[in-house]
Amino acid sequence: MKVILLTSIPNIGEKSQVINVKSGYARNFLMPKNKVIIATKKNIFLLKQKILEKKSKLLNILNKAKLRLKKFNLLKNQIKIFAKAGETGKLFGSIGKNDILKEFKKIGFNILKKEIKLPKGGFKYIGKYTVIFQFHEKILVEKKISIVNSK
Repeated sequence: MKVILLTSIPNIGEKSQVINVKSGYARNFLMPKNKVIIATKKNIFLLKQKILEKKSKLLNILNKAKLRLKKFNLLKNQIKIFAKAGETGKLFGSIGKNDILKEFKKIGFNILKKEIKLPKGGFKYIGKYTVIFQFHEKILVEKKISIVNSK
């Protein structure tokens, strides 16, 4: 019996795959647990439409991320964050994602907190650091930021 998998099943197949299984296994086990539907022409057509819609949606998300990357790369000047520090250069507190987010908002570039990746956590000393920005799972970009003493 030909069926379409609604969920991935180990040793049988992946989600949205059309497979052949014994009819008793399909009727008595897979169908009651809503793991498959019968592979009729209509169901296969609907499955192909859903796959195309999903691909289109994912491509749209990727294109939006690429546009944001182009705008981000236009920000050529280095980001400076002013913070109070002691004589040794150790900050009173630390610089984290929220502080970086505020600086980008001042410039006029909207960025989400989850898109900022700090390799070693917050920054605790004055200096230059590299911050990774991830606009999409396939799009990573590095940007230098400077933490300066505001005395």
